[in-house]
Amino acid sequence: MSLVTLETFKAAITIADTVDDGDLQRALDAASDWIENYCGRSFGPLSSGAEAREFVAVYEDRLSVPDVATVSQVAVDSAANGSFATILSPSSYQLYPLNASGSYTEIRVRPASSTGFIAGLEVQVTGIWGFGSTPAAVEQACIILASRYYHRLNAPFGVLESAQLGSFGSIPEQDPDVIALLAPYGSAGGAASGSTAATWIAV
Repeated sequence: MSLVTLETFKAAITIADTVDDGDLQRALDAASDWIENYCGRSFGPLSSGAEAREFVAVYEDRLSVPDVATVSQVAVDSAANGSFATILSPSSYQLYPLNASGSYTEIRVRPASSTGFIAGLEVQVTGIWGFGSTPAAVEQACIILASRYYHRLNAPFGVLESAQLGSFGSIPEQDPDVIALLAPYGSAGGAASGSTAATWIAV
């Protein structure tokens, strides 16, 4: 699902007709996929209710999870038989990042806790999953990137030309404004490195 509606995108780039709706939607979908891969998370609504998901623990003191708004139970399959019989007390772990205004992406066992995760064994986390509403900065990044993708069809070999200004320029590897807008929303699972290569202009 696109992070921005087609109607919102068309209004932002001042297109009123429906002739290019297919190309515009593809640009939106591509931009949305890139952003979610870059940030390492899926933006979108929360799940309608609590849902149990299983993860394999890598460390004994922390567990990385997708965006979760609330956690109602953390259970460890300590017998390795799918029973998840060892239930961690809510006081034995904390959700990170601390003081998060949105979702959490890690569960850490408190240092004084007598129970924790077992590396290599599954952990079942029950909670309400998702990031929630898409932040305005992410929507703006999606509009900028989708506009770039849409107009890229008219930029052969990555070169843009302006007859009015008598100038041309190469398209940068990544848009620095997009990278800046997304910077607060990156997670450890982000797939893109985010180059900020400079544009050159010749007149």
